[in-house]
Amino acid sequence: MSTVNNINSTSTDYEGLSPVLIALRTCFIAIIALLIISGNILSIAVIRRVTNLADSTKILMTSLAVSDLSLGLFTLPYVVASGLDRWPFGDIVCEFVTIYSLSCFAMSVLSIISINIERFLAVTRPYKFPVWCTSSRVKKAVVFLALLSLCVGLSSKLASQVSAEFCDVLQVCYYIKATPFVITCTLILGDIFPTLLMSYIYYRLIKISRQHEQRLNQNGNIEANNNHDNKALKTFLVVTLTFAGCYTPFLTLQTAMYLPGVSTPEWLQFLTAWLLTSNSMFNVIIYYLFNKAFRQKAKKILLERFPCCNRAVGPFEMVS
Repeated sequence: MSTVNNINSTSTDYEGLSPVLIALRTCFIAIIALLIISGNILSIAVIRRVTNLADSTKILMTSLAVSDLSLGLFTLPYVVASGLDRWPFGDIVCEFVTIYSLSCFAMSVLSIISINIERFLAVTRPYKFPVWCTSSRVKKAVVFLALLSLCVGLSSKLASQVSAEFCDVLQVCYYIKATPFVITCTLILGDIFPTLLMSYIYYRLIKISRQHEQRLNQNGNIEANNNHDNKALKTFLVVTLTFAGCYTPFLTLQTAMYLPGVSTPEWLQFLTAWLLTSNSMFNVIIYYLFNKAFRQKAKKILLERFPCCNRAVGPFEMVS
């Protein structure tokens, strides 16, 4: 029982912050929310215009961007709550935000897994891939994943058997009094299993890619035509590693807090919680850095929407 009380004290024994720290915390949350929302809106617009991606890849990337955008929209109430240093919207809204946020997290995880599986099929089954991963089939798969994600959010409520509460330390609505079993299952199913699965997929893909390059070199064909697939592989590998880096600290910390004698500073709990949420804005940055076509389309869209930036961007475009 001592460990459970340790978790519950996160909310009940919270010591108020000074007005300066509250203002800094609110700005921090607001910046994350705005970056998630604006970044994923831009990502959706760019994905629609990019032509060097398979239709199935574009659908799955759009699905990931939409789930991340939805999560960003549902972080806006936390900006208000942080500024007021309390949750002003009532228990029903807190419960709804918790379920929907968990559904968005689940949809993001499932979308990343689906993208990796789709890339795996594209590399290992290049002739069957266009037949297996048609646009209609992938769209149906996305609808199924969305329903499954909603079920995950609802089942979290049933499994926890408690009501969602606003955690003053994390500044989010959360099932603070969830059992250790539920927290451990969340760590395994929401982080460890997806990370191991995607790591295995990339191990196979890297192995196949090296064998293919060796075969091309033996035939004297150094200029391989799979350069695009290698770039896509690198991009989604970074997306996967970023996912693991954002999800693992928070879920591991929440699980460890149930162990006897384990206590963690409040600032660490807050940072890991918002690091997990920040994963929704990192995908857009990764696309921009690692995909030249995405970067060019993003610049074009930004210049169309903000013509005043054309002069500032022009000289840098010429240098690059």
